[in-house]
Formats: sequence, structure tokens, C-alpha cells
Amino acid sequence: MIDAICYKDIVESVNKDLKSLPIKMKFFDSVDPVTSNAMQEINSKIKKHTLVAILFCNPNTDFCKKEILASLSYLHHRSKEHINIFCCGYGAYWPEHKYPDLNVVTSISGTDWCYSDNSFVEAIEAFENTTKWKYSGENELLLLDASPSSDVSNLNINNAIVCNLERMKSDKAFSSVRSLLEDVIRYASSTSATDAWEFSDKKGGELAVDLLKNTMLSFLPKQFQTSYKKAESYAVKKI
Repeated sequence: MIDAICYKDIVESVNKDLKSLPIKMKFFDSVDPVTSNAMQEINSKIKKHTLVAILFCNPNTDFCKKEILASLSYLHHRSKEHINIFCCGYGAYWPEHKYPDLNVVTSISGTDWCYSDNSFVEAIEAFENTTKWKYSGENELLLLDASPSSDVSNLNINNAIVCNLERMKSDKAFSSVRSLLEDVIRYASSTSATDAWEFSDKKGGELAVDLLKNTMLSFLPKQFQTSYKKAESYAVKKI
């Protein structure tokens, strides 16, 4: 869990981590110069990817209070270096006097974390202006497949999906947001994500576009995998 006071914080954090992220190199022992040069060319084209989770969760809603607030500290420690989880409008280290509507909503590692509606709205507007996503007004999770960006003011998003957490909970697609994010964290910490990105980069097209959605659907019971996949459902959809 990382401070997400504004869109700029998210961009800076993601791009900083991507710069330090090693790429998956390919090596063969005892190869001839031609093969060696070919492998160098392949390695130079391998993209860096990172999975980023963005929570848009208003602590004034009953859903957020029950499903998310109590788990923020746990998610902060559980996610570690595996995945960046940002909770928009929340933070511990705020610009002095910038947001007069700050309220303490939880504590992480003994430090009070505050929330601001003004900050939350700023983050919503920034994402709406830079993606095809439009905020539903409900509690949502964005999952982004991001790569290094040459534009320091924006994220380089390869693919993205939005999960309407309230609709999914109502459908009984998961038992809790905590359990859903546990699956996301476990996936991000495995080699499966890296292998899947590499494969989709090679194949391109619809496979790459569908990768995130299919991955999220794989965490759900089979009946929801089928129903949510049939169309761009309100619960889980590409953006």
C-alpha cells in the first residue's frame, strides 16, 4: 500500500520501480557469434512489465468500511515488493494545508493514514483524462499492465481492466475483497505473470488485450468466468 494522494504520486512511484526492475534475459551456453548477436537483439526487445492495482474506495461508504479499510494495513505488508497497490485519496504524508478536508481513517505500521474527498476527486479526474475509464461512483479496482514511460507525467499502460467490487460482491463472485486481492498478490509474486506477458508480447493482438481480464476471471468461480467473459460486463471489463 503506497501513498496515492494524487495521480502524480502514482506515476512517479510506478516509473521509479520500473526503472529498477530487471528484465527477463535469455541465455544459451556455448553459442556461436551469430546466435549470440541474435540473442542480444531478442533481449533488447523484451519489455518490462509491472502489475499495478489502483483502488477507488470511498471510506464514507459501508462497503469500503466493511471490505477494505480494516484490511489496508494487512495489504500493505502482504503486497511487499510483489505489486504496487494504491488507494486513491489516502496517504500519510500530505502537503501542508493543501487539503482542508483531511480525516484520519486508518493506521498502517503505527502511522495514521488520512483521506480527502478533494484528493480522491483529483485522482478520479486524472485517470478519466488519461484513460477510457469513467468512474461509476462505486468502489472499484483498476488493474494496470504498465511499462516504462518516456513521459514522466503519465503512465505507459499496455492494458487495463476495471472491476466493480460492489457488483462482484453482490453477485457473490468472491467472498471478500481481501480474498480477491490475495489472489492478485499471489499471482503478481509468481513467475506466471512474467511468462504470460512475454507470451502475449510475442503473439500480440487480442491475446495481449485479453490477458488481464482472463487472469482476473481465473480467480473467480467457474460460473462467473463464463458469464463475465461473454460480454463486456459491468462487473469486470477492459478499458
